Amino acid sequence: MAKNDQSSAASVQEPAEIRKLRTQIKRNIVVSVIFHIITAGIIAGGVYGMTKAGFALLCVALFFAACTEVFAISLLRENKKVERRIELEKSRLASATVFADPLYKNKGYTYDMARELYCSHTGKKEKDLTKEDVSVIWQYSYDDFAYLLMWIIENNLYQPTKDFDEDEAREDKEYVSRIKRREKLPTDYLESYDGYFMEDSVKKKARAFVIGYFKDSYEDEVRKFAKENLNAELYGFPFRWEDYDAFKVHIDKAYAEYLENKK
Repeated sequence: MAKNDQSSAASVQEPAEIRKLRTQIKRNIVVSVIFHIITAGIIAGGVYGMTKAGFALLCVALFFAACTEVFAISLLRENKKVERRIELEKSRLASATVFADPLYKNKGYTYDMARELYCSHTGKKEKDLTKEDVSVIWQYSYDDFAYLLMWIIENNLYQPTKDFDEDEAREDKEYVSRIKRREKLPTDYLESYDGYFMEDSVKKKARAFVIGYFKDSYEDEVRKFAKENLNAELYGFPFRWEDYDAFKVHIDKAYAEYLENKK
């Protein structure tokens, strides 16, 4: 492909907003050139008219020439601002391309199942559920990830996602520290982040293990553990520390096997 063809392809691939801004720059340049030409014409006309009608006509011509010149210069200055907007837009688009992928994404998708199981266990009807009931149901709905999240946090494998700014990262670390001290639940974390947990929130040394384990055998192990130890179905039990402590040996074993296979 020739160089000109490459340039054309690049401009076509640019987002519509940036193409619109570039068009505005070109339009401003054309208008500015036209006004410079008009300015020159007015001055020339004023000089010629001065010989016919005197100095007053030249002054009027210079005044209008100055007005058109100011307008032309303002267009060029506007182009500088537009160019800065283009650079900001490019930066925004570039940063958008490095967002992390979610490892866990549950925006209430399992809530209805959890609610049905909760109502079945308690004998309550949906219309009679209190705020406390709803809070417990949300814990049920995160049964498929809560143990693994707590294991990540407890083993110092958690880090704030790169999607957070400095203030968000600091607040996130403080919140996770409270979970590690068992002052908060891992289900609280998931509820506060709308059921999202990002892949890059796991430190690099364990990220491949966590992703692979979660997508492979983790849910089946939780389901089996719940049936055999809690007499419950998946999405049918709340997060309890004693249950987590009993289950985490499964994750420890899987991680030890992963590390052994890496040698």
